[in-house]
Amino acid sequence: MPASAPSIPVVLLGGFLGSGKTTLLARLAERYRQQGKLAAVILNELGDVSFGELPEADMPVTELLSGCICCSMKADLAAELLQLADRKPDVILVEATGAANPLELVENVMEASFYRPLHLGAAITVVDGPALLKLRKGSRKTFKLLTDGIRCATHLVLNKADGLHPEERVELEQLLRELNGGAKLAVAVRAAVPDGWLDGLDRSGRAISGEELRKLQQAPAEPFGDAGPGSAPLEPHEHLLAVTFRPDRPFDSRAFERLLRRLPETVYRAKGIVTFTDIPSRYLVQVAFREADFTPTLSTAPDAMVFIGEHFSREELLRELAGLE
Repeated sequence: MPASAPSIPVVLLGGFLGSGKTTLLARLAERYRQQGKLAAVILNELGDVSFGELPEADMPVTELLSGCICCSMKADLAAELLQLADRKPDVILVEATGAANPLELVENVMEASFYRPLHLGAAITVVDGPALLKLRKGSRKTFKLLTDGIRCATHLVLNKADGLHPEERVELEQLLRELNGGAKLAVAVRAAVPDGWLDGLDRSGRAISGEELRKLQQAPAEPFGDAGPGSAPLEPHEHLLAVTFRPDRPFDSRAFERLLRRLPETVYRAKGIVTFTDIPSRYLVQVAFREADFTPTLSTAPDAMVFIGEHFSREELLRELAGLE
């Protein structure tokens, strides 16, 4: 490619399930729109249904469903990056599924840069503060996925800070700085990062080098609390299960809320659009660690819910959901 060709920054948005990536993506997309810049967006969902709701804006948006762009859809991500680069946006925002291995995503961008004028502008990891406190005693595979994301980030967001006690916030800030002292850290509520936090995405900004990437791939996870010793590097995330439910008809909202409250603790994330028999509006439902949020929506997408977690029974969950109809 010509040496003078302008290089397009790619911003990776990672973080575990329900951490607030989509909220941050919407905020960033709106800021670029206000600045008169064209942002292209790639959305990835582990399930086969998309519920992403971005601000009304004239921007190219591509959705990659039913797989993860760090492994089974790796070639699809590379192809989309190359196609979007030809449209010459000012920035490409990539929201990965919460199960994605962030190290693989960084590597994907580096590989695509050999064929188009692209570079890694930022690797953002959104950390759900209250969830990290819970998951420190969870499975080592899940904790490894979390710490990989923290360690390879150029920017970190300690999100949902309003759900932390002051001493918990200090503890987590210290942990994040121990795992990655070079990242730019923002403490936020609802992913409201400060203005200017993501400025300087040209090649003068900090980016992951090939040598740094190799070191990260070889490093074990840091123990935290009772999480136990680190596991092997670059472990796959097949331990995470995604279950999609498509109701045939509306159901009672109170029965649905009761079901959500008795979900296994290992169902980390649920998201979807549902219609109720006792409430007129349709709702976008967001569940993270059994904490549910219902937002009225005008979406025309069909009703569906996706549940993601580990060590729970797919059959039992679908049976309970079917009992709502």
